[in-house]
Amino acid sequence: MVAAVAVRVRWSSRLLVPGKPCSSGRRGVSRGRRRASVARAARGNSATEYRLHCRLRPGDVGCATVSTEEPAFAGGADYERLLGPFVGDLAQPTSLSPLAYDLNAGVPDRDSLPVDAIADAMERALRADPGGALTYGGAQGYEPLRAWIADRESEASSLALGPANVTLCSGSAHAIDNIAATFLGPGDVAVISAPAYPGAIRSFRARGARIAAVPQDEGGMRADALEEVLDRITAQGATAKLIYLVATYDNPSGATVPRARREQIVEVAARHGVLIVEDDAYAGLDLDGPAPDSLFSVARGRGVLHVGTASKTIATGLRVGWVVGAEEAVRHVVFTRLDNGSSPLVLRTLLAYYEGGTHAAHLERIQGVYRERRDVAAEAVRAAFGELASFVLPGGGFYLWVRLAEGIDASALQAAAAERDVAVTTGTLYAPEGTDERHIRLAYPTVAPDTLREAIARLGEACAAVAAKSAGLS
Repeated sequence: MVAAVAVRVRWSSRLLVPGKPCSSGRRGVSRGRRRASVARAARGNSATEYRLHCRLRPGDVGCATVSTEEPAFAGGADYERLLGPFVGDLAQPTSLSPLAYDLNAGVPDRDSLPVDAIADAMERALRADPGGALTYGGAQGYEPLRAWIADRESEASSLALGPANVTLCSGSAHAIDNIAATFLGPGDVAVISAPAYPGAIRSFRARGARIAAVPQDEGGMRADALEEVLDRITAQGATAKLIYLVATYDNPSGATVPRARREQIVEVAARHGVLIVEDDAYAGLDLDGPAPDSLFSVARGRGVLHVGTASKTIATGLRVGWVVGAEEAVRHVVFTRLDNGSSPLVLRTLLAYYEGGTHAAHLERIQGVYRERRDVAAEAVRAAFGELASFVLPGGGFYLWVRLAEGIDASALQAAAAERDVAVTTGTLYAPEGTDERHIRLAYPTVAPDTLREAIARLGEACAAVAAKSAGLS
């Protein structure tokens, strides 16, 4: 019988040798700071105390064990056996990195958050109606905010929209998941622009849906490839339920679909009777002039659900997103939401913030911040990588999608970068199908210009080292 135990040991050259197997022959111990299996607990004068988990068989001794403890909740449920059928298909969620130079973080710059405006808005919202702000608000969300969003969408699209065309969610990721719960089931097909936002991939797979990827080029999702994929799905006797894409400042590629291609995508989707889910999380982050009209606007609201959020332009911590669409579609999305709605206090705060009159100036200011950082990042990549990488400068958003030269493995670069305290993500995280070891995503919004230059210089050194090793030069 194998038992999992927690072992407290004292480091001693006589009993445990760094990097060598213990006496059981099954587990070595490393003092290196990059070995996640061993965490320093305390330091004494002549020894360092460590806490680690290992697997021991009866009679396995001589590992300098001072004490053993049975893990909390030992002998409880077999959680692995009880997991739902699709959990094993999900990729790990993205997260912020503890490394000194984090080029992973697709979030707003902390120093640019509109803290005072949000604080003032929350106080106004709370004092205006304390009971309403602190009571369940219903699944569809605060109607005055829905009306405000509908008015803004009406102005952008020239469509007559009202509160019934909008439902509020806890961020755009929740909106996408809510849509997936409404329209997808086991065996259905979700068509996704590739590369793609990992949160959407996770949501669709969690519903048991199959993923069909449509390749991008510099102009985002290719309409001709979309037609081919939909024809193939039909020929296989399967049902494509929805098409998901970020048409403006894609995550991760930064690509923006041109107006003419947007019209083609809408036509293809309508011909096949497939719903378009347009994730517009980066709307407003225009760095080189205004973006084309949304797919929702191009389609005149027919067959498109338009997902928006306050996360990228205001603050991710608000956790407010929304879905705009035909009343019938929105009604179904609301029906499949199983909680009591998003926070009424936060929704009222957001409306008070928008009505406070400071958002336009805030948006203009952060566009300037992100434009500078995008340009610094682009210049730094050119200088640090040379011919080892290439990219297309995005017209807005948060990301450089860097293509590595032939022979450079993205995972090897990621590991080499981590040794230099730089965090990046590889293309595989964003691949709906298979892997992508030719790309890395660099997020620039949270990193000050001088720090950005240093981070990318270190990343370039890592890339040169990987290239040299690949070529057999080291």
